[in-house]
Amino acid sequence: MTVLVKYITQETTLIEGYDQTTVPDKALQEKEKTLLEKFKLVLQAFLHEKTDLQVTAVYSLQVYCYTLHFPKEEAFLKWKEDISDDYPGKGKALFQVNQWLTWLAEAESEEEEEEAALVKTHEAPLWQHFETLR
Repeated sequence: MTVLVKYITQETTLIEGYDQTTVPDKALQEKEKTLLEKFKLVLQAFLHEKTDLQVTAVYSLQVYCYTLHFPKEEAFLKWKEDISDDYPGKGKALFQVNQWLTWLAEAESEEEEEEAALVKTHEAPLWQHFETLR
């Protein structure tokens, strides 16, 4: 699985000279889709109705993406909010990961609150810090 994804991305979004900080254009996305469809029968032969191998495939994708530091938390949150019929199965996937996405959003807001509290603490006069120690 990792080899397949690596091959596809090296032919498309990770090709040398491509600015990875930009959203891939439609042609590049179509090329990825075409390459995935090219290997569809192979993937189905190995993974269809084989839950253990599907789990291995998911782990392979996870490790590959992790090594690229991809995707960022913001991408998951943006994906959640993007309502579109362009990607079949998104509704089902969103339903399955909604609890995790909610946790992610709450964790991010808690982190922001902690940072704000820390900044506020540092803004307080020095004598107030000692008052809290009594």
